[in-house]
Amino acid sequence: MVRYQGRTLPLKSGTYVLGRSASAQIVLDDALASRRHAQLVVQSSGVSVEDLGSINGVFVNGRRIQGRQELEVGDRVVIGKQELVLLSEGSPVSDAPNRMAAVTLAGLDMSKVAPDDSESTHQADVLELLGGVAEKVLRLGRGEEAEKILATRLASTLDRARAGKLPPSEEAIRATALAVKLAVATKKGSWIDYAVELHTLLKRPLPGDVVDELFNVLRLVSPVDLPLLRGYVALLKTLSPNLGPAERFVAQRIEGLERQASAK
Repeated sequence: MVRYQGRTLPLKSGTYVLGRSASAQIVLDDALASRRHAQLVVQSSGVSVEDLGSINGVFVNGRRIQGRQELEVGDRVVIGKQELVLLSEGSPVSDAPNRMAAVTLAGLDMSKVAPDDSESTHQADVLELLGGVAEKVLRLGRGEEAEKILATRLASTLDRARAGKLPPSEEAIRATALAVKLAVATKKGSWIDYAVELHTLLKRPLPGDVVDELFNVLRLVSPVDLPLLRGYVALLKTLSPNLGPAERFVAQRIEGLERQASAK
């Protein structure tokens, strides 16, 4: 686990490249950082940092390192103007696969990211972190890069829902909003399918503001999965007696979405 700007970021076992390149596992938004500046190696036995031949170097506790150096808890790693502090040598998910979406460290609002014993809370925190990164990238008009940042995490939320581990309301709403943003940025109807399938599994209507937005988004994206959407509309009709007035109104709006998608 490392700390950045007073907040913590858990790392799974594996190797993480740090630098300005969008292909780096940890993206440093810093002009003094090289595209592939350094790498962190996280193992059950400890954590090390290695300079990958950068121009401006890697500093540990104020001293520039040569090659690879083992780190101890409390060590401060400085790359450009960015400082990371090693909080622990192990990770509670150290046996997980070596996969991690790119994370931009500079300028992040990481106030909601902290270790938690609840898996669902942890998943929501990571989604919130990556969502913040992706939204910054989207504002720069880089839809494909935002999709790369979010795809694995959003897929994880949907896969858990398919397995019967439904996400809490806050995570589901956030995942849906991000999926719609990706649909707009990439023009891919598959991200609308994502939102529809997730709420089919949740057995509840999409958020009303999302439905309103989808009437415009449908005109911009590639064709959506009509059988999936029709199945969702049919499900909402069976659930209608148990829905409140506001939810029934949203369900009717979703029927309108289905008609619009069919006519496209």
